[in-house]
Amino acid sequence: MPSGNGVRETRAGGALGLERRYQAIEGEELYRKLAIGEPIFLLDVRTETEFASSHIPGSILIPLHEIEARWPEIPNGRTPVAVVCAHGIRSGSACGFLAEHGITPLYNLSGGLAAWPGPLSASRENGHAHDRISPSRFLVEHFDLLPKGLALDLAMGNGRNAIYLAARGFDVDCVDVDPAVVAFARCSARKLGTPIRAVVGNVEDGTYILPIEAYDVIVVFHYLHRPLFNDIREGLKPGGVVVYETFTTGQERFGPPRNPAFLLRPGELKQHFADWEILRYHEGDEPGIAGASPRALAGIIARKPV
Repeated sequence: MPSGNGVRETRAGGALGLERRYQAIEGEELYRKLAIGEPIFLLDVRTETEFASSHIPGSILIPLHEIEARWPEIPNGRTPVAVVCAHGIRSGSACGFLAEHGITPLYNLSGGLAAWPGPLSASRENGHAHDRISPSRFLVEHFDLLPKGLALDLAMGNGRNAIYLAARGFDVDCVDVDPAVVAFARCSARKLGTPIRAVVGNVEDGTYILPIEAYDVIVVFHYLHRPLFNDIREGLKPGGVVVYETFTTGQERFGPPRNPAFLLRPGELKQHFADWEILRYHEGDEPGIAGASPRALAGIIARKPV
């Protein structure tokens, strides 16, 4: 079982090779990797109380004392695992244990959360979708389908998808009704050197109106206002692409949102773009990982006819 002095025990035992199987990573580097969409599994090994107080958005909690029983829940072999604690001591011990059990590649956050330069979340839910730093997996996996140019992120939340698109060469407009999240997105974009034009606006009351045939790409995640579908159809240039993913009926089994007004009906998303070229489509339950809640989602990538 790992302990607080696990790293020192590894050295005393002459097993320095294990330490070479994981690397230290600075907070700035980890923040940038997450923001530009590099796949990283964030593992927080602090206590439940510490985690509930604050944690890196998107983290999965497995307290250090549970690592021995739960380490098989951690992905192995493809997705790097970044281990986090308060000051880098417990995470070092966890890395040593995980290295012994063949988990690779591994990073230990240098200095822990005390040295973390990015945002923190106080949501109690592991990996909460609304405050993650990393862009949507659906967007990242299908980025190559997008025509380069001017993009719009509607209901952008903390700006994670807008920042990702800007980092990948897009000219990005983004809008949200909440002034606080718009200010946060602007600050994050400046810190990461990924300029975006973020504005406060409400697509539901007409204070923000999409221009006609202005955008090459429009993205919407975890937001549903049905009149917006027509606005998206008109706002894209011919040959432009929509990327839309949000919750479906059945989500009420797993957590919010539960209001039917905010949940897609079966097949509804595909129906809204039935006359377009559908490049990718998925619908169904997405399993949770390492304690994260499952989600019921539908997603589409569709191209407007030329």
